[in-house]
Amino acid sequence: MSAKFKFPTPKNCTLATPAVLCPAERVIGLYNQNSGKPAARIGKNVRRWFFVEAEKKGWAGVHFLPDVQSNHGAGCILWRAPEKIDVVVNITSKTLVLLAETTDKS
Repeated sequence: MSAKFKFPTPKNCTLATPAVLCPAERVIGLYNQNSGKPAARIGKNVRRWFFVEAEKKGWAGVHFLPDVQSNHGAGCILWRAPEKIDVVVNITSKTLVLLAETTDKS
C-alpha cells in the first residue's frame, strides 16, 4: 500500500515563513490518490487540479517550478495569504513608494 499524502495547509505557515515547497513526488502522489487518474509527471492536468485544490485549502498563491537539470516539474511553492498588511508610505518628489511590513518580529 502506498503512502497516504496530506495536502499542505496554510495554517502551518507563519508570517516569518509565508511559503512552503511541495516537492514533485508529493504533488504527483496527491493527484494520483485523489483524482482517480494516474500521472507520472507534473503536466497540465496535474497543475490544474493542484491549483484548484490549493485554492480550496486557502492558499493565496501557487507557483510550479522546473527542475534545473531536467526541466521537468520539480514541485510547487505555496503562499499563504497575509493576515494583516501594514503599509509604510514614503513620498518623494517623483515617486510614491509603498512598502509592506510584517507584524511578526520574531
